[in-house]
Amino acid sequence: MKKFLSLLTVVMLIMTLAIPVSAAGEGSVTINGVGTDATYEIYKLLDLESYSTESGAYSYKVNSAWTGFFATAEALTYVSIDEAGYVTWKGAEDADTIAAFAKIAFAYAKANGIAAVKSSKNAGEFVITTNSETGITSGKFEGLELGYYLVDSTMGALCGLTTTNPNAYINAKNGIPTIDKQVQEDSTGQWADQNTADIGQTVNFRTTISVHAGAENFILHDKMSAGLTYKQVSRVELLDPSTGVTTVLTPDDDYTVKTEGLTGGCTFEVEFSKELCDSLETNNKLIVYYEAMLNRNAIVSADGNPNEAWLEYGEEHTTTHDQTKTYTFGIDIVKTDSQNTLITGAKFKIYDAATGGNEIKVVLMDDGVTYRRAREDETGVEIAVEGGKVRIVGFDNGTYYLEETVAPDGYNKLTARQRFIIADGNLDSVFNNGVYSSGSGVHVVNKTGSMLPETGGFGTTMFILIGGLMVLGAGVVLVSKKRLAKVAE
Repeated sequence: MKKFLSLLTVVMLIMTLAIPVSAAGEGSVTINGVGTDATYEIYKLLDLESYSTESGAYSYKVNSAWTGFFATAEALTYVSIDEAGYVTWKGAEDADTIAAFAKIAFAYAKANGIAAVKSSKNAGEFVITTNSETGITSGKFEGLELGYYLVDSTMGALCGLTTTNPNAYINAKNGIPTIDKQVQEDSTGQWADQNTADIGQTVNFRTTISVHAGAENFILHDKMSAGLTYKQVSRVELLDPSTGVTTVLTPDDDYTVKTEGLTGGCTFEVEFSKELCDSLETNNKLIVYYEAMLNRNAIVSADGNPNEAWLEYGEEHTTTHDQTKTYTFGIDIVKTDSQNTLITGAKFKIYDAATGGNEIKVVLMDDGVTYRRAREDETGVEIAVEGGKVRIVGFDNGTYYLEETVAPDGYNKLTARQRFIIADGNLDSVFNNGVYSSGSGVHVVNKTGSMLPETGGFGTTMFILIGGLMVLGAGVVLVSKKRLAKVAE
């Protein structure tokens, strides 16, 4: 029995609790640090036949409602029962082992309809008060017969274990799980709260769930904005920080991914199996990796494209939501002459290098005016600048090069690609009273050439006129000389 007493004094972190209360009469259990929106229920596992506070000896026998449970192989891996019916603990005395015992006991109660002795759902059975000085909220079960009790919370929280008689006081170890959602920046491989991407690019996300022993009903919810198209959950890992060992979990056995019949506007859910939750220990981490594509509906502004996740646990409790944002950018190509007057008729292509390199394909959007980055499966088109200005959206940060493939009529085509850089912002054009403002957008200037003489042109006409005048003059001189000659005769 000393070992069983040691069990009762060691465990301070279990979802359920077993409490021996005083030798005669009734006792109470006060839980400090309760959640006011949670439900607490208390079950009597064992009857306390006798005890001695001086020697610390306690004699327990199985409560009649729990005879079936203590006959199971699972229960008997933790306790032994002698011929006289006295119960002794034989399992390990660490918190995670005792949490596992408590969980199977509660699962048995739910499966077999064992009623709680008292419940916070019933008026007057669980009195909640808040200490005005410490601010700690406590809940109290009173009028309990002597025994060893199991207390469960809908939060899936871990409570403490104590042997205080007749009134027991424990500190609730809420063990509330937390999540950390991140997105990967493709240019660096780093994980953070935001990234930049091209339209059509696959974006990698991960959500890390930090858990406690006593995890129950874990469901990860993820909600993507209209600019993101969910592709797949690529893998789920279980990390044990104490050993550094990472285990890749098995789909359908350890977790199930759902994309239909969801609530709360979710894009997908990852539901973890009961067996996996039962095996989780304090400080374990579940890491979920998944992918989405930045699509043509992506927001091209400072608002970005949000993706949020949260964890549902226990009985309909949820963590706070954690969010990432994916940004993509747009550019204005502005075509003018040397006087900053807009001109039309130019065509362009975009490349990733000053010479050679890869073409950055674009397609015309449904509005017939705006272009966007093309997906890999789309055929690109030339960018036609009508009216001197065109908008192209869906660019990641980076350095790009604009090549003029067709110049406006009468203007010289650019002889080299023009570089532009996108760095966490749009390249928007600005006009003041219809006049282009220098330094905004991607500004391309074309110059005209001078007209050269040609057949039938002005230069030829001048030569003909001058020649005609010269011939006419020669004729006049000739006629005059002949007249003078006759006079002389």
